[in-house]
Amino acid sequence: MSRASLGLGTALALVLAVPPARADAPPGCTGAEEQGRRVVRVVAPADGAARGLEEALERATADPARTVLELEGTWFLDRPLELGPRHAGLIVRAGPGGARLLGGVDLSRLRWKPAADGAFEARLDPGLLPEGPLDLHLDGMRLEPARHPNAVPGDLRQGWLLTAPGTEGTRAFRARPADLAGLAGERNLSVLLYDTNQWSTNLVRVARLDPATGRVELADNVDWHRLGPGTPYHWLGSRRFLDAPGEWHFDPVSRTLALRPPDGREPSGRRLVGAALDTLVAIRGGERLRIEGLELAEGSPHGSDRRMPWNHIGGGAIRVEGGRAIALCANRIRGVGVGIALLSVEDALVEGNRITGTAGNGIYLGLPWGGRPSRRVRIEGNELAEIGHRFADSAGILLQGVEEVEVASNRIERTAQFGIYAMQSRANGEDRIRKLRIERNRIHAANLRSADGGGIKLFAAVQDEPMAVWVRANRISGTTHLMVGPDGRFFAPEDFDGRRWPQPIAPAIYLDWYARGVVVEGNLSIDDYAGISIVNGSDNRITGNVVIGPVGAGLGVDDKTPKTPGRPAMAGNRFEGNIVLLERPGSLAVQIWDLAEKPGAAFAGNLYGGPALGAESFVAGPNRLPGGKRAGDFGLWARSRYVAGPEHRGDPGFRDRAARDLRLDPRGLAARLGIPPLDPWLVEEARKSRRAP
Repeated sequence: MSRASLGLGTALALVLAVPPARADAPPGCTGAEEQGRRVVRVVAPADGAARGLEEALERATADPARTVLELEGTWFLDRPLELGPRHAGLIVRAGPGGARLLGGVDLSRLRWKPAADGAFEARLDPGLLPEGPLDLHLDGMRLEPARHPNAVPGDLRQGWLLTAPGTEGTRAFRARPADLAGLAGERNLSVLLYDTNQWSTNLVRVARLDPATGRVELADNVDWHRLGPGTPYHWLGSRRFLDAPGEWHFDPVSRTLALRPPDGREPSGRRLVGAALDTLVAIRGGERLRIEGLELAEGSPHGSDRRMPWNHIGGGAIRVEGGRAIALCANRIRGVGVGIALLSVEDALVEGNRITGTAGNGIYLGLPWGGRPSRRVRIEGNELAEIGHRFADSAGILLQGVEEVEVASNRIERTAQFGIYAMQSRANGEDRIRKLRIERNRIHAANLRSADGGGIKLFAAVQDEPMAVWVRANRISGTTHLMVGPDGRFFAPEDFDGRRWPQPIAPAIYLDWYARGVVVEGNLSIDDYAGISIVNGSDNRITGNVVIGPVGAGLGVDDKTPKTPGRPAMAGNRFEGNIVLLERPGSLAVQIWDLAEKPGAAFAGNLYGGPALGAESFVAGPNRLPGGKRAGDFGLWARSRYVAGPEHRGDPGFRDRAARDLRLDPRGLAARLGIPPLDPWLVEEARKSRRAP
């Protein structure tokens, strides 16, 4: 069959096979659904133009449940590839040669010339990217917009200015006079700045600035992003900031694009993509669809719509709205705003995808405002890394408004705030969390860009029935923080003092506010800033977990409920059969802040040890330990009002703790006390991490 007879500018091949699989079968990534289908192959034209894709999708609507649309080559998309109810049953996958969909305009044919400042310059035709590139990618590498101060590779605590005293509200901030030097005549300035709590960042345009007073007025900040003194920010938008390799700048008046390639080589003839699209593949109301093996890359960095109420999720290289029986399998997503966004979906599977270099969340599963929750979804076996380079309030996997969801066997590394975050944040409670299982995930280096985050967090803003969440056998390590203290300096990664406030909050597992009905069982925390913490939650059970080498507290409880009128006190939390080993001087086995008349948490059967366990390893403030003391040793702790059964200290009896062989010796103390062994998968993960370079 010829190209001409098909009416497309690309090559297609049709293959018929055996009868189709059951139409109502649940989605999967095994290939079983491909039986009995014709294969329609579409090969990208040499120039990468997006022609042919929509025609192929239209042809597939003739019999989508018996069709595989197979893509090969590289396309530069000028609009999302859209699927809907007419495509029910369709499989879209990469062909043997691979398929790459890029979310922007091919700029490789621009004519470049050297500029006086050492950069290369080219003029963008008005027909190309009328508003300029939203992001820029050279040879597959994302370049940084020119900024001041410059970022320092490998050190996120460098490259910031701090807002000055007098900053408050949302419409303006005050800058130190030296930080406005030379900016009075600049146009098109913007700032990336933290909120006053240092929980989130927002990219905001500058309306005007006054060097004499230091006042900087903002054009489009949002009401929820409140500002305060001493918080980090940096400038964007001026050509004079273009002074480091790997940066770029676009002047919308002269339409001049200037860049400094990381390797110093001229960009002519190299693949250069000016990002334009938030979404590359959009599914709206589709059923029984599978997207498999595609590379989706180099799109817009819009991680969320910052003009909407907090955490209204925008973008999504793959975005699904209202779909059922959707499977997203083994796709490769990089250099976009949000990797995968699913809203109000049912019976879906997200498996084996690799997502890197997002400006916002890696995977978002939830609902739009006024929408229905997502139900019966599995997020399994995905790899996510370098998540949230622009928006600090980002997670590897963010869940909001979900029921009957399983998040299992994912590997999540280097995230801005959370590894996995299940969040009910809306005042009307429409985004509640119910029947969630978080199991056997590996999370490393979470909370790289926030003052308050963690490896796994459960949050509920509305008091409600129990969440019914099980957090089991997850391995969490290297959870850290990024926070400026009252003295105007960033806290060092291992700077902890149990007597000081404010300071970073960064536990491996974190139950916050009205989080209720959560079981945290058999997890492993190694070298995190803190181990497992409950803040104001109730009716949670923390059992059989192992916390080794925390910077701060291994187990923590923060009960501030008496400070909130009408709020019920914490109650019903139990810590049972956990092991805490202190390896760092100044770290704590247990830290409690308790303003309530009755204890909100009870401890029984836990085992504490390690070389740093000492005279002040247990803290309960203000002055809640026996004798009115704030801190004490194990003996004082054992007589405290928080202990509901025998507590223990000593060596748990791991086979080889130094080598992270955490199998329990049956003759050791932990085994004799009946503390259950860790999941064998966790034990092997710990051993592998010790062997890794």
